[in-house]
Amino acid sequence: MERFNSELTLTSSETADLLAVHPSTVKRWCNDGELPFDTTAGGHRRIHLDAVLTAARERSIETVLSPFHPYEPHVWTALQELRSSGSLGPLLQLTMGWVARGRIKRCGLLFDALAAEPSLPFSRFVDEAIGGLMERVGRAWEEGRMRVAEEHLVSQVMAEVLLRLVPRRTFEGGRPQRPVAVVGTMEGNQHHLGALAVRVLLERIGWDVCYLGPDVPIEDFAAIQRNREARLVCVSVPPPAAMGDVARVVRVLDERYDASRPYALALGGTFEGGREVPDTAAFTAVSVFGSCGALEAGLATGFAAGRGVAA
Repeated sequence: MERFNSELTLTSSETADLLAVHPSTVKRWCNDGELPFDTTAGGHRRIHLDAVLTAARERSIETVLSPFHPYEPHVWTALQELRSSGSLGPLLQLTMGWVARGRIKRCGLLFDALAAEPSLPFSRFVDEAIGGLMERVGRAWEEGRMRVAEEHLVSQVMAEVLLRLVPRRTFEGGRPQRPVAVVGTMEGNQHHLGALAVRVLLERIGWDVCYLGPDVPIEDFAAIQRNREARLVCVSVPPPAAMGDVARVVRVLDERYDASRPYALALGGTFEGGREVPDTAAFTAVSVFGSCGALEAGLATGFAAGRGVAA
């Protein structure tokens, strides 16, 4: 894992992308002997990754690989696999290797880079990258290969990654008129990465979010919704989610529903078995979502705008 793969090569366009320069600049550096390269049988340049990184250091160019010495080839190979095939497997395997070595902050830097990757939509980043990592971490804990404290460290670093993705907002000419959502986890649920991801998702697509965090009494969701006249309430239930928890959330919020302040109810978590939503006359819509991608798709098709019950 520590050995640098000096045989890894890049095309001219890949080199230009990595160094954030124009391809003509890479061509000039090659022609001037500033950037060593090999030539394929077809006459195409192939530039060794170590030469590219040396050129970056000499020119004080920060690249996506800069924070990961001596793992640059591993990160580059994993990123190229994501870009070419869409697979997150190599990146998750690399991350788990760092987790095992206690290099948790480095994992956060990698996920910062992943979050900025154009080929990876935000919902997939949350559901498959962060979700995939936490699934592997949870499995390692269940098998006795990881301490609870280590699991908490990974969760905290992923929470920090998500918080760095909250969009900056400016308030010119008064407070903007944005739809309001209330987001949090119900009492007994200390796992709030999913709820935090929903908060970031909603803010990125134009909502104003009241984020309540973990372990919140259900009644408090109703109180904050009325106070802020929120159009959407998102409640994360404990994993693995039981439909009894879903039924209780719906019942308590149904009893406190104020028709003069209507809202849609979204329930989320890792579910086992069916996802049948209890009958209710309240809410403009109510649904169970198993992922950020499913919630985003529901919102895009008007989930929070009109009457509907779905599972």
